Amino acid sequence: MNNLFSLAKSGLSTAQLALSVVGSNLTNSMSSNYSRRDIIIGESGGLATPQGFYGFGAQVFGVQRAYDAFANSQLRGSISSWSSLTGRHEQLTEIDDMLGNESDNVSVSLNNLFKALATLEGNAEDGPSRSAVYNSLGALTQRFNESGKRLAGLEKSTNTHIEQSAKDINSATEQLAEINKQLERIQAQNGTPPADLLDQRDALLEGLSEQIGIEVSENKITGRVDITLTDGRPLVSGDRAYKLETSPSASDPDKIIVSYVGSDGKASPINESSIRSGRLAGLFKFRSEDLEVARNELNQIAFQMATRFNEQHEMGFDLKGNPGEPLFSLPEIKAIANSGNTGTGKLENIKVADPSKVRAEDYVISFDGANWTVTGADGREVDASVMPGNPATLAFDGVNMELPSGVNAGDSFSLNPLDGMAEGIGRAIDSADKIAAAENKDGGPGDHGNLSLLLKIQEEKLIGENTLTGAYTKLVGTIGANAREVQSGLKSAEIDLDTKYNTKQALSGVDSYEENVNLQMFMQYYQANTQILKTATEIFDTLLSIR
Repeated sequence: MNNLFSLAKSGLSTAQLALSVVGSNLTNSMSSNYSRRDIIIGESGGLATPQGFYGFGAQVFGVQRAYDAFANSQLRGSISSWSSLTGRHEQLTEIDDMLGNESDNVSVSLNNLFKALATLEGNAEDGPSRSAVYNSLGALTQRFNESGKRLAGLEKSTNTHIEQSAKDINSATEQLAEINKQLERIQAQNGTPPADLLDQRDALLEGLSEQIGIEVSENKITGRVDITLTDGRPLVSGDRAYKLETSPSASDPDKIIVSYVGSDGKASPINESSIRSGRLAGLFKFRSEDLEVARNELNQIAFQMATRFNEQHEMGFDLKGNPGEPLFSLPEIKAIANSGNTGTGKLENIKVADPSKVRAEDYVISFDGANWTVTGADGREVDASVMPGNPATLAFDGVNMELPSGVNAGDSFSLNPLDGMAEGIGRAIDSADKIAAAENKDGGPGDHGNLSLLLKIQEEKLIGENTLTGAYTKLVGTIGANAREVQSGLKSAEIDLDTKYNTKQALSGVDSYEENVNLQMFMQYYQANTQILKTATEIFDTLLSIR
């Protein structure tokens, strides 16, 4: 009789625990970060007799968290790849939309200028036609200005995104270090890491993977994870988190860089090319490739156009017979002193000596105490010469600059000769009468010889093998091709991400239909055990009634 009551008691207790586990699964079924719990039920021993083995009922041996380390690792890698493309695509789309706007872009405004010049060529003294050229000059420079400012704005927004990504990484690593501490403490007390903390851990790992590619090493007993960057440097080691730090670049204060803070507390700049996945990688790639190409090539077009037009325009004469003035103004070329310089010298008076050789490229000009060295953006040493004088002049790639005093060994300067040209280009003449249409000073109002020469600029190959409009078309094509490539990669990454997510969910997610079946089964199991209890009670009452 006692055994029958014990059987009923163990069955009811087991059924209650099983229903609690199933209920928890169902109530958390809508959470993507929840891992299914499975109750482990086994026999609670028994008694061997000459008549056979009699069981003592059922018992719960534990609640198991459905988890597959490999599936989770695969999902994190897929998240990092997808996020990298997303971070790049968000920014790249803005450039593609701006440059490729068929109704309002630099190429359209440039063509409008040539059309206005062609109209004026037919009647060089016509006031309205001169006004049309004058207005076209203003519209063209405005279009360059707006495009340049928008690209500069994209650089600032990219900096902001990079700073936010570093903050999100630091927040995740700090929380993971704290969870590591809790997991080890609770495991030491109870022998089993709590499932809810493990779910939080995995959610944080996925969030961290979204920002940057990581390698994860898991202690299967405690649930603790150690996390490193792909280059091996630790982000989380036990209960310690290592930080990333953002700051303006020493060579360019407009550029935000990310540094790794080591165990000694010193920050060392991260090599951006070593970060290959995660949102941070996508932002780095956009800034160093897409944005840099767009800004440099647009500045190159603005500079070569303004220089060539000014050169030709100054050869002509305006309505009053005065020599032509520059049509366009360009901003001053400036070099940036590295913030780590110990000297006081500045590179100033930078002039263009040969416009055809000037490149929109980021140079580093450094002094070793005896010699000056110029390094290109790709790390090559640029052929440069120092011309004696007071002061001496450094010349390379079509630019000359005075070498300053007060420079110490190890000092360096950054220079992009065409930086800001699109953003700073302006219309230099202040009146339509100053348009130098005439080729000869005494050619009279009908002289349009210089206009004809200005129109021929449209066909000149001023940028490599390209005309001005050809160079712009090439730029649009390059950015468009990059955008299509990223878009295609993003679609593939989304498919892969869905596949890896579904694989993880199939292994550890909650299937509501299956849990409902379990719910019905354990309800019946509970009811069956109540019948055992009822039967035991009735037998006991019958025995008591026997006199």
